[in-house]
Amino acid sequence: MSIQPKIASLPAIALAAMLISGCQHNQHHAEIPYDSVAPLGTISDDIWQKQEENGEASDFVIVESEFVGATAKLNAAGEDHIKQIAVRMGSTPFPVVVQPSSMTVRESSEYKFPVHGNDDLDMHRRDVIVKMLQAMNVQDADERVVVAPAFTPGFEGFEAYRAYSNGFMNRGNNGGGGFGGGFGGFGGGAGVF
Repeated sequence: MSIQPKIASLPAIALAAMLISGCQHNQHHAEIPYDSVAPLGTISDDIWQKQEENGEASDFVIVESEFVGATAKLNAAGEDHIKQIAVRMGSTPFPVVVQPSSMTVRESSEYKFPVHGNDDLDMHRRDVIVKMLQAMNVQDADERVVVAPAFTPGFEGFEAYRAYSNGFMNRGNNGGGGFGGGFGGFGGGAGVF
């Protein structure tokens, strides 16, 4: 037998060896074990829970508009709010925040605009809230009621008007936003009201 056919078959044998072995090599790929990958959403769950907790805490803020003018007397909405707070205080750790007054007239001011705070009124409002909560069997009311700014800023007059008006204007374009109206374009969504 001649050497010629053996040499001619060497490339075919080399090609077959490469095809059989594929692209395998001795290095192991760095694979992440299946059980070490967190399910989708678990990383952001803590953020959502913290936001929900902060929202729950803001339910315990008694805002200035829940009082009758520049007095310590609660209006009907304020009284209802205190009842709701009293029911929930046993199961939550949040403080009850009385928003400081900002609509008091200072007699010493030149124009007598109702734009000033009143520390005495704030403490009187706090005392009224504490007594109401104690009357509803909240034992630690004196320790948990504080005078402090609200967690979220309220609307200014022009902001409230704009938000109120936008609530009605968005209904005209089927709830869509932006330039596109109700069914597309920039920011438009398909909403039906």
